Amino acid sequence: MRAVLLAGGLGTREKPFTDYCPKAMIPIEGRPLVDHITRYICKFSFISEILIVCEFDSFGNQIINYFEGKEKIIGKKIRFVEDKKNGTGGALFQCRELLKDEPFFLVWYADNLCALHLNDMYKKFKLLEDKKQEKLPIAMVVTRSKRHEETGRVLVNDHCQENVYVIESFVEKPIINLENPEAVGIYLFTQRILDELMYCAEMHSSQSFDLSSDILSHVKYDEQNKLYAYDIEYTKKEWVDIESPTFVNRNKVSMKTIVNQMINWRIFD
Repeated sequence: MRAVLLAGGLGTREKPFTDYCPKAMIPIEGRPLVDHITRYICKFSFISEILIVCEFDSFGNQIINYFEGKEKIIGKKIRFVEDKKNGTGGALFQCRELLKDEPFFLVWYADNLCALHLNDMYKKFKLLEDKKQEKLPIAMVVTRSKRHEETGRVLVNDHCQENVYVIESFVEKPIINLENPEAVGIYLFTQRILDELMYCAEMHSSQSFDLSSDILSHVKYDEQNKLYAYDIEYTKKEWVDIESPTFVNRNKVSMKTIVNQMINWRIFD
């Protein structure tokens, strides 16, 4: 199976860092974010090659130059695909020729850090194929059903005035249950997503479109068009969306925990 890392994008949330470096190069525990993800994915034997989609400008070349000569260390072939700044859907569309013979393929947004149990996810996704469905599902989407809040929460009781309440309790940065699971930017796709990409590209003459808002959110979900959610709460894995170097500094404990899980994944699985 090939794995696609989407490492392009403008990185507007990560400014001013991304005025000088791509967001995939944000340093975490002494290595760029994209390095942690690549080394982790390459631990799994069923991954045959890594496709890194990035701009071929000076910023993207920082990623390309970083991986020069590292294939032997990482242990898998790394290929670079040009991100032509046409959105996340357009970026994946650029990989279609390299993915056309892949029954399944992994797509991972390169600002997400997680010691995802890929073996378990892949095994369960393949079981869906064994059910001899009329049509294979489109994807398995990694989700989380709980979130660690960055701010304190209060439970209010009596309503005193127009916008004044009596606080019954105060909880500092709680872990909350989400009403609906949150997609975390990691997917296992079947070939069916390539059909959706082609259709969307034909509808957008500029071939600029978003994977989530223009494709996945417009699928007519029924018995013939299924997506499945793989919730990481079951495997007790943490996940984080790296917003900026400042965010990394604010969440050093979580960063260290996740990086250690990725480095020592056999211990945790």
